[in-house]
Amino acid sequence: MAEAYWDARLETMPREELSRWQWERLRQQLAYAYENSAYYRSAFEAAGVRPEAITSWEEFTTAVPCLTKLQIIEDQREHPPFGRLLAVKPQELIRIYWSPGPELIVFTPEDYASVVDLAAKAFFTCGVRPEDIVNVTCTYHWVIAGTVIDEAFRAIGCAVIPGGAGQSRMHLEVMRATQTTVLFAFFTFAEELGKVAVEMGFDPARDLSLRLAIVTGELRARTLRQELERTFGFQTREIYGASEVPFVAAECSEGGGMHLDPRFIVEVLDPHMQQPVPEGESGELVITDLVKRAQPSIRYRTGDITEGLESTPCPCGRTTPRMRPILGRVGQIPRVKGLFIVPREVEEVIGRHPELGRFQLIVDRPEIRDRLTVKIELKGAADALSLREVLIRELKEKIRVTADEIVFVPEGTLPVEAPIVEDLRRV
Repeated sequence: MAEAYWDARLETMPREELSRWQWERLRQQLAYAYENSAYYRSAFEAAGVRPEAITSWEEFTTAVPCLTKLQIIEDQREHPPFGRLLAVKPQELIRIYWSPGPELIVFTPEDYASVVDLAAKAFFTCGVRPEDIVNVTCTYHWVIAGTVIDEAFRAIGCAVIPGGAGQSRMHLEVMRATQTTVLFAFFTFAEELGKVAVEMGFDPARDLSLRLAIVTGELRARTLRQELERTFGFQTREIYGASEVPFVAAECSEGGGMHLDPRFIVEVLDPHMQQPVPEGESGELVITDLVKRAQPSIRYRTGDITEGLESTPCPCGRTTPRMRPILGRVGQIPRVKGLFIVPREVEEVIGRHPELGRFQLIVDRPEIRDRLTVKIELKGAADALSLREVLIRELKEKIRVTADEIVFVPEGTLPVEAPIVEDLRRV
């Protein structure tokens, strides 16, 4: 293992060579899934697809059907316990995880070793090294999280504290006592740890030894990472994955996005048209795992909208594209005038003005073009005219779309249960 990379050959492979490497494994995975999974055989035949007939990337992305979480759940419900997606004998499994749905995520010994290696490579990319002491603060039971992550850090050579979820004060006391150097946490829990530390009467940046935090999970305001870094005095790195396609991408020390792992094929599609978007534009992540055997994931629709992929060379030397941040989930962020509107970015703008309250984005198409109306509760007797002009300008700077109308309503007008986005184009 080179000092800078977990797998130097794979991480720095020239793009053309990497494309050939991925293509060969993709062809093998398509043939394997067709031969061993009743689900894929049926899905491919229904789509008129034979693996050996797929001879180009374009044919793969246009002919091979996508897979969704709902399809996995329904398959397992109709064919319990593991569904027709299963491509190995049940007695070959060594790990069974439960994901909300419910959905069973299963692994053979080879699959499990592979996912641990994926996680170790991701953490090494983020900057973790053998001398680190790591506190793992995610759940250790039921879901594919704590156990895999724990083993991955130990594969690097780290000492691991299996802290698990909750018990903020205990986490802080143990990290201070052991001089923990790396924190693995969801954004919101890291934020909570900072607040609890202050309540306990100590300065996290001064009294803890944390140098690095690997953060993942919930959507967050762009400013939260900066706030965490100021609070703790550490650097933050992000990783991305899902239960079905874990540890897809990880951020290196250069930033600028998360490097995709070569063992995944990553597409960015328009979530409505299911067509590839132009390079660098935002869309839904659709991911193919080139390795997993028990439960192949081929063209898995994650439901996550990314800002896009960055293909320019990275100074770190890794050659895979970098994935920009996740904007939200399909159905939760509308595409207006060709661009995705992220509610939390609108919330950041409105939050600058204390005289404003709850808001709602209304999208319709009265003629041939989209119209965006922002309805906002106005507190007190603010100057609505000048405020409207300021908001139109600030929103355009933030979301790159000009609001057609800003409608102020009295405080308390918008019910708590009202949706943040009301897309009338679908009616």
